[in-house]
Amino acid sequence: MALLPVTTNRVSTPLTNQRLLYQLNNDQLAIQRQYDQLSTGRRVLRMSDDPAAASRAIGYQRSISYSEQLIRNANLTEAFYQSTDVVLNRVDNALIEARGVAVEAAQSVLSEDQREALAMTIRQNMEAVVSAGNGMFNDHQLLGGVLENESALQYVNDTVLFSGTSAIGQTKVGDGSPETFTVTGATAIGVGGTFQTGDALNAAVDEDTRLVDLRQGIGVSPGIITLSDGDNHVELDLQNAATIGDVVDVLRTVELGGRPLGISLGSDSISIQYADSLPGTLAVIDAEGSTLAQDLGISNPLGYRSPPIVGDRLSPRVTSSTKISDLGDGAGLDLTNGIVVQRGNESFTIDFDGAETIGDVLIAINRSDAGVHATLDEIEGHIDLSGLYSGVDYSIGENGGIAATELGIRTADAETLLSDLARGRGVSLNPNGADVVITRPDGVELELELEGAETIQDVMDLIVNHPNNQDTLRVRVSLNSVGNGLELTAPTGAGPIRVTQPGVSDAGVYLGWIEEGQSEATSQVNVGASTLTGQDYRPREAGGAVDTLLRLEKAVREGDIPEISRLQTQLDSDLDISSRTRGRVGVWTQSLAETKAAMEDENVLLQAQMSDELDADLASVISELGARQAALEASMRFIGQTSNLTVLNYL
Repeated sequence: MALLPVTTNRVSTPLTNQRLLYQLNNDQLAIQRQYDQLSTGRRVLRMSDDPAAASRAIGYQRSISYSEQLIRNANLTEAFYQSTDVVLNRVDNALIEARGVAVEAAQSVLSEDQREALAMTIRQNMEAVVSAGNGMFNDHQLLGGVLENESALQYVNDTVLFSGTSAIGQTKVGDGSPETFTVTGATAIGVGGTFQTGDALNAAVDEDTRLVDLRQGIGVSPGIITLSDGDNHVELDLQNAATIGDVVDVLRTVELGGRPLGISLGSDSISIQYADSLPGTLAVIDAEGSTLAQDLGISNPLGYRSPPIVGDRLSPRVTSSTKISDLGDGAGLDLTNGIVVQRGNESFTIDFDGAETIGDVLIAINRSDAGVHATLDEIEGHIDLSGLYSGVDYSIGENGGIAATELGIRTADAETLLSDLARGRGVSLNPNGADVVITRPDGVELELELEGAETIQDVMDLIVNHPNNQDTLRVRVSLNSVGNGLELTAPTGAGPIRVTQPGVSDAGVYLGWIEEGQSEATSQVNVGASTLTGQDYRPREAGGAVDTLLRLEKAVREGDIPEISRLQTQLDSDLDISSRTRGRVGVWTQSLAETKAAMEDENVLLQAQMSDELDADLASVISELGARQAALEASMRFIGQTSNLTVLNYL
């Protein structure tokens, strides 16, 4: 704020005026800066005011903006959680009310009108669950899959179709890591859940198998290895190898002491030896930092293992790009005839013509009209099937071939447990004798006692090995070649094949030979043979709260006490699933509230730190403003005095 010095030597008048105006301009600019600081409260208004402080403030501002975005994410997520909790509360209430109705309906003294009234109450509860399942938040489904804006559950005749997805949403809160903020219809109310978990497909290794897919998905890391016969060394850079074939191709170029290597792949292994199959030292050494040889199981750093050096248990995982010819431990799968999907009373044939990979198989199933959704569990290496229609039974069977069995998705096979029949209740046996009696066309009776039998195969063995069934007129039993069930055939005779279930036994019904409500079944007689084709003995339910309520409504209306009792247990399970999901959402909400509070505290701290860098000390600004104004006044007074000088002042 110092004034420019008054010159004592002679200077020109224009130069003097210029110096005075410069002084005045500086004073005015300084005062303007003080006014700007007073009006904005900021000490640093531009980078040039304090470059170091401005640079730190930019960093704080960036952190504040990011923190504020996380807080906005948290607010929206909290609102989503609250909406989800409301929806799941409606589901819980509907299931609790339905459970009470089921208990009342299990009485055998109710009139038809009373049962109809209870069935209508169940229907209302089911509609409440469907309505809750279609709940929305900001035009997005709460349970039907993130980004879906159409109703996830739709009525189709006497069923409910789930057309949503299992897609989940993620957002960033807290430390900025992605966190799931949605639940799916499958996890909340069971719609679109898995009704069939397939058997392992068992992929084999081929040259196109990716290194990342080996060892059940743990993978094999590319690297550098050295091969040696004791005298000669060859270093191989395999850091860019992507498949096991890449490794094999490079190994096949190696010669040690003039002896080329012979490399071969097994269904689950890689083998290295000399091409002439003669013995010799063959060391395989990982370079420092490399684990390629160790991961492949061919590490032999000291050469102690004699050729061939075999690395086994490569265990490639099954992916959508895995070739069908590589499945079944390399034997391939025979999918020639396709499969049959039975949904309620409708039958759908799915063929796999042109399918080359397991992904092609999934696409064929999912694009069919069967209402089945197939997914691949890459960790376990099997296919999972979900039913999209609630209220109907599903069955996956053969279409004259073995495709369903090869894919591991046949829902009723010889290994099915008898305890799984009758929708998990098992069969009732006759304590006073045979449980099933098969009468051959020639009149010979085959009495079967199922005590001790555990699987369908055990039942088939009882028929095949029965002492009265060892001649040329014997009854043969097999799984149905189309669909599911057990088929009995025998040469024609005086009568048909007849199946009965003595006493209190219901084995004939639940083995699929006798229609429910009947006591016996007879075969059709064709040219040269009698054939009794049984029904599917283990139909699958789509599962979930909607499916249970649809079945309960029907059972209540028909007065089916055993079915009502079974569905009461299923309702308890559905309620447990919904309540657990709601509890999980509650935990998420509480955790989010704590996280949001921490983020808000951090935001306040960042604001304070930025304020320390940028904000002005108003007391200091006011004091400096007074000094600047005094300096301006002095400058103006001095200019006034000098502007009145004449030549007489110098005489």
